[in-house]
Amino acid sequence: MDKIKVLLLDHQFLTREGLINLINQSADYELVGVLDHPNEVLGQVLTNHPDVLVMDYSGDDPVLSSLVKQIVETNATNVLIVTNEDRKKYIKELLALGIKGVVTKNCSKQEILNAISAISNSNRFFCNKILDVIMTEPQEEPQPANCDATTLSPREYEVLNLITKGNRTIEIADILNVSVHTINSHRKNILRKLNLKSPTELVVYAMESGLVKA
Repeated sequence: MDKIKVLLLDHQFLTREGLINLINQSADYELVGVLDHPNEVLGQVLTNHPDVLVMDYSGDDPVLSSLVKQIVETNATNVLIVTNEDRKKYIKELLALGIKGVVTKNCSKQEILNAISAISNSNRFFCNKILDVIMTEPQEEPQPANCDATTLSPREYEVLNLITKGNRTIEIADILNVSVHTINSHRKNILRKLNLKSPTELVVYAMESGLVKA
């Protein structure tokens, strides 16, 4: 199996060295470039054709914001954000741009490697800390960091998308050509994975988090 090619951008020395070490220790990944300035990224993407760009992000940095937008719009590579940014406004802006993966620098080695693998296949990967930020109302106190991965299977994404469009269980079963029992199982698994209690919470969550589009 071919190695996953990773291009790394992080201006912080210690974080950058930690990610270099993490990626180099795994036989499944190949580090094709390490950058500390965003001006070099597009050239490196075109030269090295990475499967994933792993990059730091701050909502206050217009250069990074512009870079993310350019890469997503041109479909130059898949992007995984590894960040200390925890402000809801900027996280939602990333999701609106089409970023499919955001984890924090508090996540474990395996969680970050899992995120890189998922993003290389154009799947979504968000740690629970990021999802907590998205869903927390302004007056609420932030919850302790929980960086367990929140991942849904492709079929669960299909079911979730159909739920948010107002389809009933029997209609979803008919569309996907499976039994009602199977759809009910998918619904239960989705609620469990996302730590939600009702279909209403699920629809709100899915729309606000960017897991599905309106």
